[in-house]
Amino acid sequence: MAHGERITRRTVLRGAGVAVALPWLNAMSPALARAQEEGESGKPPVRLAYFYVPNGVHMPAWRPTEPVAEGAEAPTGRREHSLDELPPTMRSLEPVKDRVMVISGLAADHCNGNSAAHEPAGGGFLVGQRCKHSEEPEVGGISVDQLVARQVGLQTPVDSLALGIDPGHRGDHGYSGTYMSHISWRSKTTPAALELNPRQVYERLFANRTPRRPDWSQSRGVARLDSNSIEGSILDLVREDAASMQRQLGYEDRRKLAEYLEGLHSIERRIALADQDRHSHHQDAFAGERSLEDDDPELAPLIIPEGKGIPSLYADHVNLMLDILTLAFQTDTTRVASFMFSYEKSGRSYREIEAPGSHHSTSHHQGKAENHTELTRINTHHMDLFARMLQRMSEIPEGDGSLLDNVMILYGSGISDGNSHNHDDLPILVAGGAGGTMRGGRHLLCGDKTPLCNLYLEMLQRVGMPHESFGDSTGLLGDLG
Repeated sequence: MAHGERITRRTVLRGAGVAVALPWLNAMSPALARAQEEGESGKPPVRLAYFYVPNGVHMPAWRPTEPVAEGAEAPTGRREHSLDELPPTMRSLEPVKDRVMVISGLAADHCNGNSAAHEPAGGGFLVGQRCKHSEEPEVGGISVDQLVARQVGLQTPVDSLALGIDPGHRGDHGYSGTYMSHISWRSKTTPAALELNPRQVYERLFANRTPRRPDWSQSRGVARLDSNSIEGSILDLVREDAASMQRQLGYEDRRKLAEYLEGLHSIERRIALADQDRHSHHQDAFAGERSLEDDDPELAPLIIPEGKGIPSLYADHVNLMLDILTLAFQTDTTRVASFMFSYEKSGRSYREIEAPGSHHSTSHHQGKAENHTELTRINTHHMDLFARMLQRMSEIPEGDGSLLDNVMILYGSGISDGNSHNHDDLPILVAGGAGGTMRGGRHLLCGDKTPLCNLYLEMLQRVGMPHESFGDSTGLLGDLG
């Protein structure tokens, strides 16, 4: 920006064909007030995300304890109580629990299948209808995230993101393995491409498109960068403009801008470090699964990604992907995303957290205490990584609150208990403020077998898409505000 230029919501840092988005600054408030006087809407939009964990969870460590003195049954048959004490799996959510709602009693009958549990649980989770029992993948329709992307995605450079950590898996029981590695579906037969490599995601989002300050009142064109590589940092190209802006800002805004640019540069540095090491954490975590191929030559081989651009530790990989997702939401590059901690029926080993067995095999716990312990470690590890992202979002100022106040993120699985493979009383929580329309810090207990798709309808409403039905829904879930 030029020296002395007024700082508005549309101001960006420029240099050599690059324009970098700005975080929300106090200096923008007068401009926002003027825009509102002129009839423009300065309210940030609600962004939606759907997070999937495989193989169910250890429910006794997941389910909040209901206080004796609370939980009077409502006329709707639902009950609720406050999340005064989080269950073991969720304790890392403590700093943001006022933006978290745990929902019990939800069911996904559409995840039932013929002689199989994992394939239809993954493939049908966001679709709301049953997967076709076939080795050629075909689901019942587009997934709910892609329904949103068709409308909301038109307002952003990238319509949606489908992110994951682990590659696909072979199918079984006459089902396609595609069902287990994809929860996002653009059509009945076409899943959204699952992106696993942080470098490739970052380049797609920012190296070929201009990340810029979100303008909540107007549609925007998409500028392009001259460079298609992040090897030369985009921040280096805007260094002069950033220094000029810093001289015009107050102390608090200078601190905000410095933290924002350091966060963006941190992502670039971490990707560069991952580029130097071709060893992928997948090579170690799936060693047991790969050995099965030697015992049964008819098994299709697992696909192990090349290590370049992928951190050598699982947690580092997840954190990097979620930091990129956070940046994409912060800069309004996309408003819709899905994320898979691993594919359904994952046999990943988590030796780094003292859970060395196959996750899938351990989920068939047979009531053994040692398996319950290992499952809880895995479930807690996933939740800790998720909580880190929520904490980061809560620290990013946006409008009158934070980025966390303007997202609605579902976290859960299509299976409840991995040993019984049931699809009712699913482990589901929703995080974020949904633009001020969701009140957290609660445990909502729905009636038995309340369709999960009722919650999907609620999420659709919060992005301005009030559908009467989706999948096997029976109506709005209610009680979220």
